[in-house]
Amino acid sequence: MKSTFTKSITLTLTLALALLAGMVLLSPGCKSKMQQKKEPPALKVLEIKGTRVPVILEMVGQAVGIPTVNITARVEGYLQNWSFQEGSIVQKGQLLFTIEPDRYVNNLTNAQADLDSRIAGWEKAKLDVERLKPLLSTNAISQNDYDVAVMTERQTQAAVESARSKLADAKLNLSYTSITSPITGFIGKVNVNPGNLVGHGDATLLTTVSAIDPIYFDIQMTERDFLNIARYILENKEKHASPASTLKVRVTLADKRVYEHLGEIDFVDRAINPQTGTIALRASVPNPDRLIRPGSFATVNLILMEVENAVVIPQGATQQIQGKNFVFAVGKDNKVNRIPILLGRTMGNQVIVNAGLKPGNKILLEGFQKFQEGMIIKPILIKDTSNVDMR
Repeated sequence: MKSTFTKSITLTLTLALALLAGMVLLSPGCKSKMQQKKEPPALKVLEIKGTRVPVILEMVGQAVGIPTVNITARVEGYLQNWSFQEGSIVQKGQLLFTIEPDRYVNNLTNAQADLDSRIAGWEKAKLDVERLKPLLSTNAISQNDYDVAVMTERQTQAAVESARSKLADAKLNLSYTSITSPITGFIGKVNVNPGNLVGHGDATLLTTVSAIDPIYFDIQMTERDFLNIARYILENKEKHASPASTLKVRVTLADKRVYEHLGEIDFVDRAINPQTGTIALRASVPNPDRLIRPGSFATVNLILMEVENAVVIPQGATQQIQGKNFVFAVGKDNKVNRIPILLGRTMGNQVIVNAGLKPGNKILLEGFQKFQEGMIIKPILIKDTSNVDMR
């Protein structure tokens, strides 16, 4: 019995020593794994800076070319040719169309000949008056004969003036056979091909030319917005006392990209439209690259003022839960907590935060799926490059 008991104790001690040795051997690896689990994740963090943000009013505008000129045939004749490329830029005074001029060249020749004949008749009538006047004083001719000569001289003079007028008309009509562009701008499609009769009856529309630099945008503003802006200008007279302080506009085109050139409001209509409750405005925008064409729609942002140190963050840094917006704020101890925010308008991939954040705060940019309230991270600071300066 004693021998069996001794063997049992010996076996138990041997097993215990073996287990203890195994734990000692495994403990460094376990410790390493525990340390790895406790190592905080390295995540990108944005430290918010103050950004200058414009206070704007968004409106929809349509581009128009001012002036836009319809090119018409002002005399009747067969269209001979056109001298431009459709859809291109034409210069003021550039030849566009030619109407067959032969008829009008002949009319001019006849008008010139008629004028020369009338001048000869007038010269003859003047000589008659000069010759008869001395004879009247000696009673060699009657008063009636002299009066007839004077009236004839006046009639021939009037005939000369009439012939001169007809000659001027003939020259003008001949000039109308060469149709030039009255402005510099884009020219449209030709509506009549060569060989067709134009100018018969009503004026024939040949094409249209529109000036495009600057380009203009027609805008409709609600009466309420108009009153708010008018009051704002009255309350800030020192900022809007000179023409140089005209309200500026920034245009966002149909591709959602902000147009690089700043424009300004150059016209406000005299009255509110009672049918629509709106007032018409017009913005003038430089268009040196001819990017904007008449008829284009765009978002016209009327810049009222600018706010300093506003908070602008990437839209991807926000999360929405049950209709409310949140960001993951990183504290001084690198702990992450979810906080509610109030969002303003978006600009591209950025959004203005109206409440909940301030310059100097830090927010998480990634790793949202790993978020746990109060978790600690190792921040990788990302420079805030937000810029919404619309001046």
